[in-house]
Amino acid sequence: MGALENKVAIVTGASAGIGRATARLFAKEGATVVVAARREAELDALVDAIKEEGGQALAVAGDVGDEYFARKLVDETLARFGQLDAAFNHAGILGAMGPVPEMSLTDCGVSINRV
Repeated sequence: MGALENKVAIVTGASAGIGRATARLFAKEGATVVVAARREAELDALVDAIKEEGGQALAVAGDVGDEYFARKLVDETLARFGQLDAAFNHAGILGAMGPVPEMSLTDCGVSINRV
């Protein structure tokens, strides 16, 4: 049994590099992974690779810098799998530094798109 058996994890920035490798490692360790990034084709290829290796994954394409997409990502994960145990937040830009609870959405590089 893997270290992440029966866990659900979101991995952002998963279309390439460290995010992609992390998603594959989490899946190999037994986690169901929800992968997110802006490049849908790369995410779909990652999900296919994870499934070929016996893992479970879901791709959700979008920009985590958009507050509504970030909320959708979490909501979709919870609706589909009923839990969220970990998040590897690898996407985004470097903004203000400091304790996360004290940061505003703007400090974190999040754009708020009111509809």
